[in-house]
Amino acid sequence: MIRTGTSLALTGAILVGALGLTGCAASEEDDGTGGRSKGRDIAIGASLELSGPTQSIGTAYKKALELQVDSINEQGGVLGGRKLRLVVKDNQTKPAQNITNVNDLINNDHVVAVITGGCSACTVPVTSIVEKRKAPLISLASATAITDPVAERQYTFKISPNPAQDAEVLLADLKKKGVKSVGLLNVDNPYGQEGRAAVLAQAKKAGIEVTGTQQFGQEDKDMSVQAKRLVDDRPEAVVVWAVMPAAGIIAKNLRDAEFDGGVYLDAGAGAELFVKGAQGAAEGVHMVFPRVLAIGDVTSGGDSVRKQKQWVARYTDRYQDYSGFASFAADAALMLRDAIAKSGSTDGAELRDTIETIGFDGVSGPIRNSAKEHSGLQPESLGVLVVRDGDWHLAN
Repeated sequence: MIRTGTSLALTGAILVGALGLTGCAASEEDDGTGGRSKGRDIAIGASLELSGPTQSIGTAYKKALELQVDSINEQGGVLGGRKLRLVVKDNQTKPAQNITNVNDLINNDHVVAVITGGCSACTVPVTSIVEKRKAPLISLASATAITDPVAERQYTFKISPNPAQDAEVLLADLKKKGVKSVGLLNVDNPYGQEGRAAVLAQAKKAGIEVTGTQQFGQEDKDMSVQAKRLVDDRPEAVVVWAVMPAAGIIAKNLRDAEFDGGVYLDAGAGAELFVKGAQGAAEGVHMVFPRVLAIGDVTSGGDSVRKQKQWVARYTDRYQDYSGFASFAADAALMLRDAIAKSGSTDGAELRDTIETIGFDGVSGPIRNSAKEHSGLQPESLGVLVVRDGDWHLAN
């Protein structure tokens, strides 16, 4: 859910994140469960985009990790009362800095796992690091290359949906609505290129004409030229593959170009951040995203829905506003908690083996990992949302 980065090769692997920005001066010692730790606390690392183009998303991840780790510790922690300790570092939305952070978290902070943020290009380079060090990494970014091929990414997992899943849901909705033509605008980086390929493939499958395609640079501040070119081709809808703040800028650019068709975003668009950034241009815009972002519209009384509503209420109570990206970080912390509890260990290899078999109903939706699939968020988690009266609602 950020899945951005620069156009460098993707790399993945930050260990799981938990709470409290701290790093201890105590020496590393065997913790009695086969793993590394400092004292009784179990350190998990998080390398997030706290500055740079996607800092708003990284900040949402940090808040969610802190809240979820607090909750886990308040409920008794893990392994007979041991607390999770979150060590957070800013990767500045830069692959090189992410590499530095992950090495530092493993070598100096002695974390048992790492959680990395939404920058796909920042994550792919670190997958080889965690593989060599046998330290589990849970990525919050989206690019498929983060976990594939699994044979080369044994220690890397991710939570956010694959671009192919987003594109399939999005184009199926357009087909259902009878849309015959679309324009496509994507960011020119690995995440955007994968989304572009997925949209083109799904459009062909759905029999929807792509009237034009445009791209923009990750650092670009205005996409009005690309927007006008797409509008001149007269598509019925425009698909935008971009994170914030670019997604909000593009919505305004399309409005200024007097486009009166539908605007459809992938799950990287920023959830509530898009509504704030696009302002009036957000109204009526659609996005594919986990349904938890519009949980207020869900009336079923199942246990998983109840837990999702509780999570949204807790996050909103603490931070006054809910971020759609928060669910991915919350599930990363839960995945680590369950792996530690189920394995009874903090050993990297044992945690990896356990994470690979974990299945649970997370905040984002059902997550089912396997030896063949390290990106376990299930497709049924996703839905098409629409902005109505300044907030996200289920479109159907």
